[in-house]
Amino acid sequence: MLLNINIITDYPLWFSIFCVLLGAIYAFLLYRKEEKFKELSIWLIRSMACFRFLLVTILAFLLLSPFIKTLFNKVEKPVIIIAQDNSSSILLNKDSTFYREEYLIKLQELKSSLEETYEVKTYTFGENLTEGNRIDYSKKITDLSNAFEELSNKFYNRNVGALILASDGIFNQGSNPVFNSGIEFPIYTIAMGDTSVQRDIVLKETIHNKLTFLGNQFPIEIEGEALECLAHKTQLTVTHNGKQLFTKQYEINLERFVINENVLFEAEEVGVQHYRISLSTIEGEVSYVNNVKDVYIEVLDGRQNVLVLANAPHPDVKALKLSIESNENYKVTTQLMSEFDGKIEAYSLVIVHQIPNNISPTLKKVMESNISTLYILGNQTAISKYNSLNLGLNIAKSRNKFNEILPVVAANFPLFTLSENTIKNINIFPPVAGPFGAYQLKTNGYVLLNQKIGSVETENPLMVFFQNNGKKSGIITAEGIWRWRVQDFLKNKNHQAFDELINKTVQFLSVKEDKSKFRIFTQNNYFENEEIQFNAELYNDSYELINDPEIKIDLFEEGGDKYNFVFNRTSTSYILNAGILPPGFYNYKAKVKLGSKDYVETGKFQIKALLLESNSTIANHQLLQNIAEKFGGKMYPPKEMGNISEAINTNNNIASIIYEENDLKELISLKWIFFVLITLLSLEWFLRKRNGAY
Repeated sequence: MLLNINIITDYPLWFSIFCVLLGAIYAFLLYRKEEKFKELSIWLIRSMACFRFLLVTILAFLLLSPFIKTLFNKVEKPVIIIAQDNSSSILLNKDSTFYREEYLIKLQELKSSLEETYEVKTYTFGENLTEGNRIDYSKKITDLSNAFEELSNKFYNRNVGALILASDGIFNQGSNPVFNSGIEFPIYTIAMGDTSVQRDIVLKETIHNKLTFLGNQFPIEIEGEALECLAHKTQLTVTHNGKQLFTKQYEINLERFVINENVLFEAEEVGVQHYRISLSTIEGEVSYVNNVKDVYIEVLDGRQNVLVLANAPHPDVKALKLSIESNENYKVTTQLMSEFDGKIEAYSLVIVHQIPNNISPTLKKVMESNISTLYILGNQTAISKYNSLNLGLNIAKSRNKFNEILPVVAANFPLFTLSENTIKNINIFPPVAGPFGAYQLKTNGYVLLNQKIGSVETENPLMVFFQNNGKKSGIITAEGIWRWRVQDFLKNKNHQAFDELINKTVQFLSVKEDKSKFRIFTQNNYFENEEIQFNAELYNDSYELINDPEIKIDLFEEGGDKYNFVFNRTSTSYILNAGILPPGFYNYKAKVKLGSKDYVETGKFQIKALLLESNSTIANHQLLQNIAEKFGGKMYPPKEMGNISEAINTNNNIASIIYEENDLKELISLKWIFFVLITLLSLEWFLRKRNGAY
């Protein structure tokens, strides 16, 4: 609503009187004794004089730099958010037909009734929040806390009237949403699903190591339960390559019968081994999907050894050891430099924490060897001694001063990739302590992390890698990375982001350089909701990256299905996104022709089924009740969801907000001023021309 319009200038407004006088004097002098217009009627002369008067007056007024100030009243209607649980657990009950049909009609009716008064935004959620109302109950994970967090961020500082949360209350990822502190508006919940216990045999969990070593025994812990199956029997079976390795039968004598077995197996073959674990079904189960799980365990010949040499005890050392050993392919040995015996032959990577002023012969031996090395600088590092080693990064003018440094992930890092979630977490990690100074890369370094000092992102490396004469090395220019591991757990309740950063670093540095001309890179394990990614590199005889020839790849599923793809070219290499594929065990065969020679690369990977939604089929309406009570709303059954519209309409706290908004524009920037001037000038010119003045 428009309230007021004012014109203001950089000069006193009474200066406009001079603009009017200037226009009047100019027009008077121009038309006072014009001989050519003696025969014209007086009204025509006065019209031309008026056009000239207006033109000159307006031009003169524009020289005063006038502004037009407009005052508006802006009304913001309340936003009503509808967040619909789109996970597959919604359909694991006797009312699945209702939720596919009648429920969707009622939800649309609720949305339509609210749109008459409010701005309505609709979302669906599973693992992530998605805008729109496409509901197919296909999501394999439910993360309520993430949905709350994303909604809180999206509608920060907006006039949100209420959130309508439609869910069965079952979540299998993230924290309890009741403890979310970012929501500041009422939540009305729609209690979907069925709270009654239904007949079902569930293979809930299989706990096992991802890696083991040839000849070792490894355990698989199996957890299951039988609900409402009294007086029936079920049989636990474990098979490998079609061979039955373990079987045990259970007589179910309780309404809720718990199965817990810990079984040992022998690692007899190298490679990824597939084990199928199943509980036999009985008639009348609500779901048969949750009776079977596939387990994939990679069997290796041996593990790689990593040595951490520290100048003194430090929490970074413990953080590194815990993260590296989260990957069972690595074993970490920690030693103080003063106690190290100098035997480095058994190690594929040495991590040097701090470089003292007096370098011992054993530490010098490490630096001079061809073993990959990762250096971590800090308060105990003698910067002048470090610079004298010529490790690839020089730090001048340090004067032993240190900065609080925040990490920022650098763009276009080529050596390995980090997941989007890890990058997001790294960019909010707490500060570490690194030397102040002028940083200079002396050789061709690959920067993974840059330094951010306060709010300023710099080009100074925080984490950089080098490849020189067959030796790989890396430098972390600050100490205190243990804080990153702690922060990762505080925010995410796990160490995945920090562990991925450290393990990708260790993997790159410890792997011996591959001299093959054709290379394929992919993960060994994916979940069924993840896109399958491949990278490829092709080298000519001079070991220069090229990407002219076409690379094809065939994926063979264990069941017999075959998928064919062609790689896309990047600036120097190749990339392929194969999309989302069904769960299973896959072999791949990639082919390329370089000159007259054919190159072939083969490998394996697995796609794990996500069965989290089928592990629990009992709706948690108590959670929905708790959410509604905490945030000032109310819980409704699906058939009464129409009452939510009335509850929102009668809530006096849900109201429109009126903002007063000022708009300030230069008058000369308004297009209509230009057209007014052109019109006045054109009319006067036309009349003068027509009457012989030009």
